[in-house]
Amino acid sequence: MGGKEPCECVICKNHKKFNMPDEIVENALKGNLVLFCGAGISTESKIVLPYTFYSTILAELENELGYDIDLNTNFSRLMSQYVNTFTNGRRRLLNKIKERFDFINSFPQLLNMATMFHEEVAANPYIKTIITTNWDTYFEKYCGCTPIIDDTDATLWNVFNKRVFKIHGSINNIGSIVATEEDYEKSYNKLSTDLIGDRLKTILVSNTIVFIGFSFGDEDLNRLLDILSQKMGDFSNQFYLVTIDERWNEKNDNRIIPIITDGTYFIHRLNNILIEDGKLISNEIYDYARMLLQSIRATHEEIFNEKTYHDEIKNFPELLLTVAYQDAFIHALERCVANRRHGEYLMPGYFEPRLQSYKILYEKRLSEGKYDQAFYNLGYFEGLLALYLFSKGEDIEVRGFFVYGEENFENKEDLFTNISENRNNDQFKYCLEKVENMKNVVPHYMPWFV
Repeated sequence: MGGKEPCECVICKNHKKFNMPDEIVENALKGNLVLFCGAGISTESKIVLPYTFYSTILAELENELGYDIDLNTNFSRLMSQYVNTFTNGRRRLLNKIKERFDFINSFPQLLNMATMFHEEVAANPYIKTIITTNWDTYFEKYCGCTPIIDDTDATLWNVFNKRVFKIHGSINNIGSIVATEEDYEKSYNKLSTDLIGDRLKTILVSNTIVFIGFSFGDEDLNRLLDILSQKMGDFSNQFYLVTIDERWNEKNDNRIIPIITDGTYFIHRLNNILIEDGKLISNEIYDYARMLLQSIRATHEEIFNEKTYHDEIKNFPELLLTVAYQDAFIHALERCVANRRHGEYLMPGYFEPRLQSYKILYEKRLSEGKYDQAFYNLGYFEGLLALYLFSKGEDIEVRGFFVYGEENFENKEDLFTNISENRNNDQFKYCLEKVENMKNVVPHYMPWFV
């Protein structure tokens, strides 16, 4: 996406060129960039479904009432009208919300569209605080954020590395959802008087804020700006607003600096700038880890062929060292893939101290005669090393996954030949005892030695 002329497909047509403000880049690096996100970056994006939740509720309500409703009716008033029109209206509304999320989540293509923004945010570990009016759980699932919903949560907000303030509640806490006019008033009162509002005001004063996913004249945006800016006086910040609606260029609101482009593209461009400056590692490392993981898993499974394994490990108990090595290599890659949403592997300087630690652990276990543990640590080291070299853009030549002594081999045959010619009696006795105690149980090393 970065650097190329945007195409006219449904995804790329709104990738408008823009100048990234230096303030945003600088504060991102300091951990002082906060995203304030509306529904336009998630399930209400037009690339996900052609109809909004608003239009769904409107159509059902008009069908029930038998007349057209004013299209200028704001969101909360429409939700109130829906609740008041139908029997058990609130329960019915909450079911409609859940049904929309369930529908999107049940189709991978729709879910991928709904979470494109979140995937880009996950690729930027410098972004640690998000505020959202959305009910979905995508920031939790895809960005590793801890949800902050009420005052109790707010007291612990800085305990967690990444957090999302959900000021309109969450689908996972159905009673917290803010939808109707009454809900909005209660929510705004909380933001004005309660602890969570104080926390948010502190965040808004001390950070650079970017609003994303709000439409022109959005009820939430206008009221939130009023409420959260009050009592700040001269300390009130200017806010950035990322939007595809060019009408914001003509709107006279000195609190808002508009950036006319797509929200996902905005975060993508920010990430690319940080990568180019050497401040961020590309999230392509996760795809590389997944690819390498497939390769070593296939090799690992070959060891345990029912027809050959028991004879091989009986004749060459040192095969146990390769098992430990491969298990650890797999664990190193699995952890990388599993931590995609947290982004820690994308921070420059992440690998170096860990590589040193595992090298030291390998040498220590080797000197203690704990050979399987030693080779486990070596395998983890080699897995991290492969990721490190990839992150540096260096040519990668992953060594064979079969190990003995200081050498790696491409296959079992070469491994067994080397063992026969260079057998270490201490390692042989150690592995033989281990193998005999297993009594035909297939060995597997858990990530305890990490």
